[in-house]
Amino acid sequence: MTFEVLPLFLGLAAALFVGMAKTGIPGIGMLGVLLMLLAFPDAEKLSAGAVLPLLIVADVFAVRFYWRHADWRRIRLVLPMVIVGFFFGTVFMLAIDHNQFKFSLAVLILALVSLEQLRRWQKWDTFPQAQWFARSMGMLTGFTTLVGNAGGPVMAIYCAAQNLNKHNFMGTMAVLFLTINILKLPLVGGVVNLITPETLWLNVCVLPGLLIGVLLGRKLFHVIPERYFVPCVLILNLLVPICIILF
Repeated sequence: MTFEVLPLFLGLAAALFVGMAKTGIPGIGMLGVLLMLLAFPDAEKLSAGAVLPLLIVADVFAVRFYWRHADWRRIRLVLPMVIVGFFFGTVFMLAIDHNQFKFSLAVLILALVSLEQLRRWQKWDTFPQAQWFARSMGMLTGFTTLVGNAGGPVMAIYCAAQNLNKHNFMGTMAVLFLTINILKLPLVGGVVNLITPETLWLNVCVLPGLLIGVLLGRKLFHVIPERYFVPCVLILNLLVPICIILF
């Protein structure tokens, strides 16, 4: 099985950004989602199946690097509702076509990042600590992670609202998403049928890009100052949906 040069190049770049996101700059992972969308023209839903195995491999590295910093209480609080969100995300993915998938992904990310900015501007500092907020964000994470592996921005918003430092942020995201991505693998691969021989072969071809991204992300994580880490994540998550809509 072979790929044309452009889809393979896009896949390599997507894998690079996925690796960097998991070990250093969470917001940049959505650039990987965007590039993988472009690698599957007229079959954009397959990009979700192509990204998922890469995410799992990168998650393993992230857990290896950061698991000691994970906030286990917050993970236990959101994880049950993530599983509830899986159900709604699976139904949604079965109901939409490729064009609707692309637009829905962009709108979801844009709305959630805008909501977090509104929360900060209005100084709504009490509801991030409420259980209903954690459960709502957990269910949204479950839903959006089925809809194009877009759960990262939702959980990034949740972690940002909890004022976690960058080590706790990365540890919590790493443990939670390794769990989430393994749990959703049968749904994406079996029920929605988005993991195919073609997507798996692309995963094999772009694995070197992923490993380079993992190492590069780890280096960048130590370079980014604490005060700029969360703003950087939120800005990156805001730019990507705009690019999806434009392209």
